[in-house]
Amino acid sequence: MPKIIKIVLIDDDEDLCDLLKMQMEATGRFQVTTSTQSESALALIKTELPDLAILDINMPETHGVAVASSLAQDPQTAAIPVLYLTGMVSPEEVDQIGGGHTLRTLISKQSPITELIAAIDSLIRS
Repeated sequence: MPKIIKIVLIDDDEDLCDLLKMQMEATGRFQVTTSTQSESALALIKTELPDLAILDINMPETHGVAVASSLAQDPQTAAIPVLYLTGMVSPEEVDQIGGGHTLRTLISKQSPITELIAAIDSLIRS
């Protein structure tokens, strides 16, 4: 039996979190923990120690890139790959913002679930 991939998804859109969690877990390959609170994202990720963190970039409290930067600076979480999920920011803008996280990629919120899963698979294999 293949290993279940443990994911923490942080996005301020609760409906999107619920939808993505349902779609990913329906594959039987993923265990997804979600939160709409970016200010508690670091604590949740440190508690869960997931195989991957999916972070919305534009959130009200803490920018997703800032969360990823904090993850990269902590030896306990530095190796956790980050997938940015956004509806408004391009990959080029992510590079301009920074983030300091080498294991990262970006996907649009409008992408089909198959593209999200392909991006997850790509990061997990890195």
